[in-house]
Amino acid sequence: MSTLESTSVHFKRNDTLLMLAHYKREMLEARIPSMTIALIQSLVGVSGNAFVIHFYKRFSHRRSGLFYFIPWLAFFDITAIISIGTFSVLQDIFTMSFPSLYLCQSLWFGVVFCSSTGAFCLLLIAVQRYCFVFQKPVLNGKWHRSLVIISVLFSGLIAIPVFFMVELRDISVARVNKKVCGDTLNEQKLLYKYSYFHCLLLLTFINIVFITALYIRIGFKTFQMQKRQSSLSKYKRSGVKFSLMCVVVFGVYFVAYMPTYVINLLPDDTKTKLFNTPGDNSLKVVAILVAHRMLIFSHVLNPFIFFLFHARFRKGIRKCFKCMD
Repeated sequence: MSTLESTSVHFKRNDTLLMLAHYKREMLEARIPSMTIALIQSLVGVSGNAFVIHFYKRFSHRRSGLFYFIPWLAFFDITAIISIGTFSVLQDIFTMSFPSLYLCQSLWFGVVFCSSTGAFCLLLIAVQRYCFVFQKPVLNGKWHRSLVIISVLFSGLIAIPVFFMVELRDISVARVNKKVCGDTLNEQKLLYKYSYFHCLLLLTFINIVFITALYIRIGFKTFQMQKRQSSLSKYKRSGVKFSLMCVVVFGVYFVAYMPTYVINLLPDDTKTKLFNTPGDNSLKVVAILVAHRMLIFSHVLNPFIFFLFHARFRKGIRKCFKCMD
């Protein structure tokens, strides 16, 4: 190779390295807002749900069958927030090259597993409310523990296929090669991948329909009870508020999870363009990332919903802050 050719190759290599460094800096800067949002959500959500567990476990009468699944929901919310938050931040930091296939698969497993346990816990709360409002036999302690264990095991089974469906895939955006953590692009696995994601969507839909049916019946019953509000005891009035609280929690879950499922079902090429837009469209990148990770709001907002509907919970928070002064 002549000196001229060698110099030309050297300059081309330097131009490639400079372009790669510039693109990497642009992508990292574009994702700083989404990282900040994820960290704030994680801090607020974990703190709030930890206080929910502390509050409901502190008062012995809150351990009755009526409130049994609330601390469990808060615990599952914490695990989901940690999983989703950690995955979000790592994806934003390692935009060019995700460090480990096992880490990628484990984080995907954690997100699906923790989200599923929370969804099943919402179903258990709805069933428990239905039994209470319609004066059906309330589940005892053994059934409570058994249903929690079954929910955890079933969620684990649902999440296991991600180890087959997720990989570190090579993509090229704006002439830059990247290795990202995502669902597989292997043609031999595409049928299984889309079948799996559609099965997750179907299970979510069934869960939503079943919970909705329960709360519709609970809603009609509570409406009839509210007509006789003046004759209701304080205990039954609190039961009506608790039912409304559960409905709001479920509503937030439904709204928060839909954008994630819709984006996951988009064609692979579309998702690649959405998540790897260069930095000159940073606002668009942040908006897409927040929408895709909107499911975390379902777990972060639950303590605020408890605060809104539960007077004793509000008093507990105020007392806590007064002790800190």
